[in-house]
Amino acid sequence: MSEILSDIISDKAAVKIRNAATVLIMRQAEAGMEILMLRRNAKLVFAGGAWVFPGGAVDLADSTGLEGDELAARVAAVRESAEECGLLLEPEQLVHFSHWTTPVNQKRRFATWFFAAVVPEDESGVVIDDGEIHDFQWLTPAQAIAQHRAGELKMMPPTYLSIKMVDQFISADQALDSLRNFEAYWITPRISRDGETMVLLYPGDVGYEASDGALLGPRHRCVMGDLGVSYIHSGDDVGIAAMDNPQ
Repeated sequence: MSEILSDIISDKAAVKIRNAATVLIMRQAEAGMEILMLRRNAKLVFAGGAWVFPGGAVDLADSTGLEGDELAARVAAVRESAEECGLLLEPEQLVHFSHWTTPVNQKRRFATWFFAAVVPEDESGVVIDDGEIHDFQWLTPAQAIAQHRAGELKMMPPTYLSIKMVDQFISADQALDSLRNFEAYWITPRISRDGETMVLLYPGDVGYEASDGALLGPRHRCVMGDLGVSYIHSGDDVGIAAMDNPQ
């Protein structure tokens, strides 16, 4: 986990924020609802070797003739899906469920639109680009989380939380319907430490405003430990609904 995080931690400097988009693609298979995970080329500067959803930065061409960042992000998500894994989507079928902005003082900052979509199993054949993407897996959410815990599936906190959101559903259509009725959350985490442990603080956490992970009080954070990412929401004291339960 630390080698992925080291790619994004940097000295204090103003960094331009780029719009980006990613899409959580689901299918209904014999094993149940599965999600598509792609492994990034280990040589890439940003999140090399991490398992991600199809996605990337919004290009100028994605926004040509369109009004608004969301429309451009939908076009970018569709383009990236086709380029990285060969799955063809339509902008209007995407369901927006979250928006993550990289913490301040990072080498690279992105304002990323997270979408979800369902594809039929007989149309889910994957062809990776073998450039940015070097491998893929269709996994149930439980399998993805178990592999992450075993150190076999390195992922960033937004990816982990997105998987947690759909882990509770039996069918892909049920998951998508729930995300469609879910009020999308917008998050800019703050990096801190609680003792020797790195944490990412979210609104409602006692340490969020001060960027101090050691303060005692409500907990709303991701902890970066030996077993990967863990999400903590301490309950009603947070004042903000848990991000891993769209019901």
